[in-house]
Amino acid sequence: MTSDARFTVYSLGAGDHGDTVEELEKVGARLIPLERIESEDEIIEQTKDADALIVTESPITRRVLSALENCKTVLRTGVGFDCIDVPAATDCGIAVINVPDLWTREVANQAMMLLLAANRKLLEQEASVREDRWTPRISAPVGPLHTETVGVVGLGRIGSAFARRIKAFEVELIAYDPFISDEAFEAVGATSVSFDELLERSDYISVHTPLDEGTHHLIDEDALRKMKPTAILINTSRGPVVDESALIKALQEGWILGAGLDVLEQEPPDTDNPLLGMSNTVLTPHAAHYSELSMELRPRRYGVEVAAVLDGRRPMNLVNSPVLEVLPLR
Repeated sequence: MTSDARFTVYSLGAGDHGDTVEELEKVGARLIPLERIESEDEIIEQTKDADALIVTESPITRRVLSALENCKTVLRTGVGFDCIDVPAATDCGIAVINVPDLWTREVANQAMMLLLAANRKLLEQEASVREDRWTPRISAPVGPLHTETVGVVGLGRIGSAFARRIKAFEVELIAYDPFISDEAFEAVGATSVSFDELLERSDYISVHTPLDEGTHHLIDEDALRKMKPTAILINTSRGPVVDESALIKALQEGWILGAGLDVLEQEPPDTDNPLLGMSNTVLTPHAAHYSELSMELRPRRYGVEVAAVLDGRRPMNLVNSPVLEVLPLR
């Protein structure tokens, strides 16, 4: 695409671009790939003529958005969009897009894996075999899973997919989500309970909420102290949904039994993070979204969604629908 393109789209750290370019060219847009940028000043400097942005984690703040005079849309390459100031985008007439559906099953599977690994103490068992300590038993306590209670925090796409999977293990399934209908609970066979009841009753808690002002440190010291001492916490949502310092204290002092985490407050963690040395944690590197299929599908979706807005059409996943009052999309 030559410099006479109708639109300019910048991709900040999004990786493969082949199919993205193909879709953008259909509406006369060119794609300029950049590395991930953390500085507001640098983002503004390098993307000031942007008609659209595709971002992974770069901070798209009110200051950045206000400086992008031509920008019509910002696409976040995942489910969460906490790196984008959504109210500011709405004020600036910029559509915010996320991609919430391409790896639903993968994340639900990762949550299942973490739960089972923590429940069955997989790392302990595997180490005993490799270190010539053949021990055909597991150190107590080990819950049977069936007949136990699993609590799901957040019953959206991924939470529901996880709920359907864990239900097959013959558990009692409860869930907390104040934003969905009774039918959504019934669809996955979960009983709706309050947050406090979920904390108090659950043997396993799997967290599947977005990160926003209302969910930041939702699992804090107070919440952890309400959990059973035999409970296991699973988090595949966003690291800051869990107060990590409180979780470390809870694991060290035995308020809860263990944790399985795909996300942390700081990624990657400092080498002296106590979680790295704990035998009662299972840790993975924010990889729950990954499969070859999900990776293959992403670039084209990015292009399709951004091209829709540039062409005056509504995207499949518009985060800030109030923007339609100032950005008419058919």
